[in-house]
Order: sequence, then structure tokens, then C-alpha cells
Amino acid sequence: MVSAIKKELTLKKEILKDKKIKTIYFGGGTPSLLNHEELKLIMDEIFNIYDCTEISEVTLEANPDDVNQTNIESWKQSGVNRISLGVQSFFNDDLKQMNRAHNGDQAHHAIELLRKNDITNISIDFMFSLPLLTTEQLEKNLQFAIDYKIPHISCYNLTIEEQTALFRMIKDGDIPKLSTNKSIEQFQFIIKKLGTNKYHQYEISNYALEGYKSEHNSSYWAQKPYIGVGPSAHSFFNSCRSSNISNNMSYIKGVENETEYFEIENLTESQFFNEFILTRLRTSKGISNEDLKILFPQYIDKFKEGTNDFIRNGDMAFFGDEYRLMPQGKLIADHIASELFVLE
Repeated sequence: MVSAIKKELTLKKEILKDKKIKTIYFGGGTPSLLNHEELKLIMDEIFNIYDCTEISEVTLEANPDDVNQTNIESWKQSGVNRISLGVQSFFNDDLKQMNRAHNGDQAHHAIELLRKNDITNISIDFMFSLPLLTTEQLEKNLQFAIDYKIPHISCYNLTIEEQTALFRMIKDGDIPKLSTNKSIEQFQFIIKKLGTNKYHQYEISNYALEGYKSEHNSSYWAQKPYIGVGPSAHSFFNSCRSSNISNNMSYIKGVENETEYFEIENLTESQFFNEFILTRLRTSKGISNEDLKILFPQYIDKFKEGTNDFIRNGDMAFFGDEYRLMPQGKLIADHIASELFVLE
């Protein structure tokens, strides 16, 4: 797998040949399982092929149970300066429901060990609207993060996938079904709790203290070009989106033989506009009227007409040059975006 990833980095070098790499993100799957030599091989290949003179952020996703002294030293030696930790919850009942391998004590220990080793740029993921997670427990989860001075927090509404233990438990009636009202209540609680503790909600699911927004994700929401390598990885460049096949062995063979291991989708003007609306609307900056004039003059009148009802209802507002979601609009962000899409 590592050899295939290295080769794919070479195969894609022309895409970003004239651009400086600003961020690297090891995510998707469990990159914290890479040993030191494997991680170093990938990082060395990136630095050998691409212009990395302006890299400011190298993030690695890790499970709490993978955080130990040996791995931390390996990550730091490889240039990782930011850890995204999949905590999800500090309560063991919630973690068992989600079939997580770690427990609450391991999550606490992971954070404390990272900080002891001077890794302070930490992001942690939480899930909310879990069947057994009360708002009081949610507050405790958030308070732990606040007390640890975690600079970046991502909070995601639970979605149930079929063929998971949680899906079967709900289907069998062992635990209650997901509640829309609970999702709304807890989402609003998160915004208020983190907001009063100086966390800025710079994207619907992401909150950061001053100076700690994810540069990598912010680039994605701004439609800046990026390449993804590995099974299921996605790339975006020159108004094209590519996606690698998901099967590990098929991916490895495809890269080795330089046969079709990915699909390319050339975005039409309307598709690019729709992605622009979907991603920008989720951010605190919103959608710039000036950007619309420059990038999509053919759609601007229809867009403005589409926002009228949402602005009247208080779901959106126009601040200076930007269209932004209001608090109640954030509850229906995907619906608002879809209503503003241009259909083929």
C-alpha cells in the first residue's frame, strides 16, 4: 500500500507542479496505524516531488488507543504538527454503541500524553444526538475539551449506517430511535456552549479558538486545488474532480500497472456553481457577492432571487458583501443550498 501511495504521488505530480504545497492531511481509514518507517517513506516522497517550502500544517488523524510515546515521537520526527483525535465521546456507553475500540480513560490519556509531548495543536471529534447521550453528558464532553484548552473541536450529528451494530440495536428496539428534536436541541447547545468559551463556529461542524482554524479544510471549502492519494481518495483541480477506487487490492494493482484506478468528472459550470454554494454557505464567511459577480455572472440574478424568502424568514442575512446563514438557517443548511442550486 505504501509503495502504491508513493507511486501515485509521482503520477500526480504534474497536477500541482507550479503550486506550493501548504497543507498535508493524513486521514480516511486509520493513518495512525502507519509505523515510523512507513510514514517517513510517504513524507519523504512528498517533499522530494513537490514544493513544500511553505507548508504550515501537517495533520494526522489518530484513534485515542493509538496514541503512545513511540507513535508520538514518530509523528513529530516525520513533521506532523497537528493531531485530529477521534474521541467521539468520553462516555463508555456511547463508545460501545459506536463500536469504538477505545474507552473514555484512553481518550483522556491520549490528550494528556500529546500535551506532555508539546503537541498542543489538537482537534477532537465529537458526535452528538447519540441515543443515550443526554444534553447534560454532552455538556460534560464539551467541558472536558474546554478545560483541556483543545484549540479545535468538530461536532457531527450522528447518522446511522445500515449493517452497523447501532443500526441493529435501534431496529431491534434495544435503544431509542434518533430524534430530530434532540439533534436540534444539542446542535444549538453546542453553538452556545462553545461560543461563550471563545470558540468561533467558522464552519457548521467546526469550532476553533483564535488562530486555530483548520487550514486544510478551509482550503477545501474555498475550492482550492488539492490531490488525494490512496483508496477512495478524492482530488480537485482545473474544475475536475477525481475519485480513486475503494478496493485496496484493485487500487494497488491499478497504480502498479498505471491502469484506470480512478474516475474523473469534469464539472460543468452549473455543477461548479452548486459546489461553490454548498461549501461556501457552510462557512462563517458565507458567499461573497463580489465572488459571484466574478465567477458566476450568469447565475447571480437567479441566486439573489432564490435568497429572498430565506432572508425574509430570517434563515439568511446579507452582511455588507456577504450572504450568511443565520442560527436558524444553519439547521437547514443543506436544504437552503439545494434550493439555490442551478439545475442542468
